[in-house]
Amino acid sequence: MARSKINSASKDLIDDNGAVLISVVEGEQIHMDMTLNWLTSLSGYTVTAKVVEADMSGVASGSYPTVVKSGGQVTTLDLIDAVTTDNTFKIVIPENLIDSWATQPTPQSPTYGWIGVEVRDGGVGSAQQIWKPFRGLVEVLYSPSEEV
Repeated sequence: MARSKINSASKDLIDDNGAVLISVVEGEQIHMDMTLNWLTSLSGYTVTAKVVEADMSGVASGSYPTVVKSGGQVTTLDLIDAVTTDNTFKIVIPENLIDSWATQPTPQSPTYGWIGVEVRDGGVGSAQQIWKPFRGLVEVLYSPSEEV
């Protein structure tokens, strides 16, 4: 078998299902179940989930943002994990996620943020492994019940 050129990306050794889109309605609070299939127990692991506000200036209706909001909000999401001896937990998308965001949704234009989950094992230094199994966009749609 012939060898391929070094810059020929023919196989990705680390893959995922791609980025996700989570669509929520303004003021909703939801729990998302997560299962880390490569683990059997979360004991000794640290799991973090965050949402970062997107810069919505210049984003046309029907398009997605491409820039993080400079000085924007970063929200660490609560995790619910009553049993650490399994590989499951829940991510809480809070009802007040976008309360401090610069851009609020309108009936025709949602607002967006980026979401990501990080999993760290108990190792130290170069012995530690860190995974990023989940990342994507949070789309927040307008809700008339949130009007004051």
